[in-house]
Amino acid sequence: MGLQTNGLSLEVVGREITGRPVQGKPRRPAGPFLLGLPALLLSCVLLVPIGVTVVKAFVTNQHFGFGNFAVIGDPAALHAVGNSLLWVLVACGTVAVGFSLALLSYRLPAVTTLLQPALVIPFAVSVLVSGATFRMIFDPTPERGTITAVTTRLFGSSPVWLGPGLFWIVLMSAFGWTWLGYVVSLFRAGLDAIPDDVSRTLAAEGVRGWKRLWALEIPLLRPITGVVTLTLVIAAVRVFDLVLIVVPGSMQRSADVLGLNWWRASTTNADSGRTAALGVVLFAIVAAVGLIGVRGLRRRRWAMPVAVVPLEPTLRRPRPRPVVRRLGWFIGSAVALVWVLPAVVLVATALHSPREAGLRGWWSPSGLGFSSFAAAANVGLFRALLSTLVIATAATAVLLVIAVPTAYLVAWGGLPPRVGRVAMAVFVVLAVTPVQMYAAPLRDAIDAAGLAGSRVSLALVHAAAGLPFAVLLLRSAFASAPPAVVSEALQGPVRQSAVLATVQRTYRPALIAVAVLEFALVWNDFIVGFLISGPGTTPLSLVLWGEARQFSTSSGPVAAAAVVASVVPVVLLLSFWRTVVRGLTTGSRP
Repeated sequence: MGLQTNGLSLEVVGREITGRPVQGKPRRPAGPFLLGLPALLLSCVLLVPIGVTVVKAFVTNQHFGFGNFAVIGDPAALHAVGNSLLWVLVACGTVAVGFSLALLSYRLPAVTTLLQPALVIPFAVSVLVSGATFRMIFDPTPERGTITAVTTRLFGSSPVWLGPGLFWIVLMSAFGWTWLGYVVSLFRAGLDAIPDDVSRTLAAEGVRGWKRLWALEIPLLRPITGVVTLTLVIAAVRVFDLVLIVVPGSMQRSADVLGLNWWRASTTNADSGRTAALGVVLFAIVAAVGLIGVRGLRRRRWAMPVAVVPLEPTLRRPRPRPVVRRLGWFIGSAVALVWVLPAVVLVATALHSPREAGLRGWWSPSGLGFSSFAAAANVGLFRALLSTLVIATAATAVLLVIAVPTAYLVAWGGLPPRVGRVAMAVFVVLAVTPVQMYAAPLRDAIDAAGLAGSRVSLALVHAAAGLPFAVLLLRSAFASAPPAVVSEALQGPVRQSAVLATVQRTYRPALIAVAVLEFALVWNDFIVGFLISGPGTTPLSLVLWGEARQFSTSSGPVAAAAVVASVVPVVLLLSFWRTVVRGLTTGSRP
C-alpha cells in the first residue's frame, strides 16, 4: 500500500508472522495423558529394580564410586566381556548374510517359493530347542552325530565339534539357524516396497549392479537395517540358554558371556555390588550397540501402505527370463533343504525310542515309535504346556491393553515434544536392558511379597519386559498414519477416540505383529523363567532344560519335548508370518 504526504512517498507492506499468533502456551487437555498411566505403572516393575541395581553397582562400603567395577579386571569377567563382544560381531555377520540372501531372492524371485517357509520354522522355535537340535547334529560320536558321521566318512576321522574352540561353530550355527529367517524376511519386505518407477528410472539412467545397491537399496533399507540390527544385537548379548545347552559343562567357562558370568556370581554368594556392576557393564554394551538400531524406529513414509492407482503392467518389474526363474528355483530348493534339515533331525530323533536315540542317529530305522513322547509326558510335559499357555496368553493380553494407548499417546496424543522425546528415550533404554539388570532385585521383591512361583507375577514381568519394544513398534506404525486421515479424525466430534480407532484399523498388521511376537517370545522364554520365577510356574523351557542336563542318555525325550514345545509357535508364526512382517516394516508388502 502506497502513501504520499509532504513530498514523501511511503510504502507499507506486510511481513510474514514468525511468532505465535496468540501469546502464551496452548492449553493441553489432561485426559490423554491418562492413557500412559498404566504403562508408567507397569514400567516401574523394571525401572525400580534397575535403579536398585545401579545404586548397588556404584556404592562400595557406603561410598559412591567405581570400586565395584574392579570386578571387570577379574580374568573370568574379562573373558566373558570379550565373548559378549564376539556375539555382537556374530549378530552383525548374521545381518550381513541375511541381507545378501534377501537381495539374492529379490534378484531371483523364484528363490523365495520354498525358502520362505523353511526360514520361518527356525525363528518360531526357542533358542533352547535350536541348541538341543544342533547338539544332536554335532554329536561327537559318528553313530549319532550327522556332521561327525559325514566328516568321518569323507576324511576317515572327524574333529570333536563340541570340544575346545570348535563349540563356537555349533553355537554360531544354532544362532544363525534361529535368526536368519527373520532377517531375510524383513529385508525382502523392504526391497519389495521400493517403488517400481524408482527402480525403472535408475535403470534407465544406467545405475545397475553395485551402483544401484549403494545408491538405492542400502539407503532405503536403512530403517529396516536399524530394526534388524537392534533385535539381533539384543538377542546376541542376551545369549544365555544356548551356551548352557550346547556347550558341555566342563567347557562352559570357556564360552562364558557376561550374562552367564553374572549368573555364576549371583549363585555363589558373591558380593552383590560387584554382581550388580557386571549387570551394568552388560547393559552398557547392549545400549552402545543398540543405538544403531534406534534409527530404524523412525518414521519412513516410503513404505506406507497408502491406496494408489495400480500401475500399468508394462510399468511393473519385468518377469525374469525362464532360465533365471529355473536358476532361482534350484538355488531356493537347495538352501531350503539344507535349512530344514535340523528340523528333520529333531523330529526323527523324537520318533525313536529313548534307548535307540541314545545309541544311534536319527537315520537308523530301528526303534521307531512314540515311546520318547511318553517318556517326556512322564516328566510333567503337559502340565508345563498348560502353564506356559496361561502365562503367554496373560502376558500378551496385558501387553496389548497397555501398549496400544501408550503408543497412540506418544504418536498423536499431544504430548509436549520434550516429554515425548524423554518417553521414547526411556522405552529405548528399557528395550535393550538385559534381564540381569533387574532379575535379582525383582526376584527378591517377588519372594518378599509371597508371589514366588506365581504365574501372575511371571506374566506381569513378561508384559513389562515386552512393553518397550511393543510401544516403539506401534508408535512407529501409528506415526506413519496419513496426516490427512489423522487431521480428519481430529476434526470430528469424538476427536482422540476417533484418531485411535483410525490408526488401529489402518495399521492392524503392527498390532498382530506385537501380539504374535509377544506370545511366541513368552512361550519360548527361558531366561526370565529361569532367573525370576519359582518352581511353581514350571514353564515349558525349564522342563526341557531339566531333561537336557543328561543329554547323552535322554536325547529321545529331549527331542520329543522340543517337538511338542515347538508346535504352537511354529503354527502361529507360519499362519501370521506375512502379517507379522508387514507389521514390523510398517506396511511394506512382503
